[in-house]
Amino acid sequence: MSAWASVARWGEGVRTGINRLAGLTGFRSVAMMALVGALTALALPPLDVLPALFAFTLMLLTLDRRRTFIGAFATGWAFAFGYHVAGLYWISNALLVDGDRFAWLVPFAAAGLPAVLGVFGGLATLLYGWLRPRGWVRAPALAGAWTLSEMLRGHVATGFPWNLPASAWSFSDALLQPLSLIGAYGYGFFVVLFALSPLMLLRRTGRWERGFGAVCLLLPVIFAGYGAVRLASAADPDISRPTVRIVQGNVAQTEKWKPQLLQGHLAKYATLTRAARATVTPAGMGDLAPPSLVVWPETAVPYALNREPRLMAYLGSLLQPGGLLMTGVPLRDQVSDDPAESLSFNAVVALNERGEMIARLHKFHLVPFGEYVPLRQWLPVETIAKTGRGFTAGPGPSSFAHAGLPRIGALICYEIIFPGAVTEVGGPRPGLLVNVTNDAWFGVSSGPYQHLVAARMRAIEEGLPVLRAANTGISALIDSYGRVLASLPLERTGTIDSPLPASLENKTLYARGGELWAILLVIASSGAAFFLRRK
Repeated sequence: MSAWASVARWGEGVRTGINRLAGLTGFRSVAMMALVGALTALALPPLDVLPALFAFTLMLLTLDRRRTFIGAFATGWAFAFGYHVAGLYWISNALLVDGDRFAWLVPFAAAGLPAVLGVFGGLATLLYGWLRPRGWVRAPALAGAWTLSEMLRGHVATGFPWNLPASAWSFSDALLQPLSLIGAYGYGFFVVLFALSPLMLLRRTGRWERGFGAVCLLLPVIFAGYGAVRLASAADPDISRPTVRIVQGNVAQTEKWKPQLLQGHLAKYATLTRAARATVTPAGMGDLAPPSLVVWPETAVPYALNREPRLMAYLGSLLQPGGLLMTGVPLRDQVSDDPAESLSFNAVVALNERGEMIARLHKFHLVPFGEYVPLRQWLPVETIAKTGRGFTAGPGPSSFAHAGLPRIGALICYEIIFPGAVTEVGGPRPGLLVNVTNDAWFGVSSGPYQHLVAARMRAIEEGLPVLRAANTGISALIDSYGRVLASLPLERTGTIDSPLPASLENKTLYARGGELWAILLVIASSGAAFFLRRK
């Protein structure tokens, strides 16, 4: 028996088993699809179980048996629901920080949010059901529809593009490099094509579909080859460039806002900032110059800093001459003579050595129910973070200039997860992105690892280095190729010192075209499915 015959016989057995699962109906089919979606999430960081992506094939087989629009929608919804339940389980940890007040919300976070996000998966399979393609073109059709649904998920109702399919290939620096061309949404199209390749290879169709399936199965090899060539020109940080220091204070969320501990937390950050040597430096680095830029995490300063001039002067005294401190901090602005009338902001400020606030940048993507309450007039609930009336959103991405450093853009917490929305539109382009965050809310879980991957993806897309300061980790120095040059793990106190990585001289193709490339892929795949379908 030839090798191909053996493979074909094995494939026949696999196909028979999968077809039986795909033939389930009713509640059993919905439950099975939710389980398949949860298994697919194993491909996400930090587990990176790449074969788990092939579970997409079972969804497509099931989808092809649904002859109604309701059945098509339910299949995609159940798959996406299971995917997000497994991929976002860690969000519930934030509700347990103050469990006496918010533990009752855990079921809503664990299942309610995935149920809402599942609607986008249902819309993708609904579109596929309308196209109802046949033959080799059905895989690109589903990939295009799924890509469109992910783009909608990233924009509708402020958006939540967490765990995009492209993040499943984050285990390799080389494999992520095509993000510089087509971005996370466009790259996700090819990830889904790869996930569907076994189905095309095992079908009893002509050479067209098998050949296309073989190409899709080899996509990681092809893209990794491109990435290896691109990384060959990547240089290590130049020791003559300004030194930056990232500080990880490692303050537990349960202790962060206790009044009797606030001064101790601030003293801890001050000690780390003044330390003669860093805990971590990139490999091969010798003695470095004193840091020109120091970065503290989100709300590392637990006071409304714009109302504390003495504290600002003290923070400035921690710096070297000409140095700059960037820190997350709450700010409060009075808008009238009534003390109760004020606006609060989750912000990043920049202080010079004289304690002068030379820049303040406000968070513009606020977390619903965490930092503000949507429809507050009808929903009398508190924010999870103790923000009183909630924060006010800033106008959008912004940046500032400071002598001796490239222009700096700042992103707070999950603002870094939004492709194409991390730099000013029409404004001056920064040469550096600073991401401050407080992932202590989520404990030791998948969340901080997934958040770090999002920062790496934005670095590649924009061709800009990212300094990531996280309260309890994972803090990291990321170059403009998305490589983590140095990092501090979860629940560790320390600092990172490094020469500042350079940004790319020219904009990446993605930075020039944005989501145009993903839209073109969706149009091409959906158009091919529509015009090449047959009875």
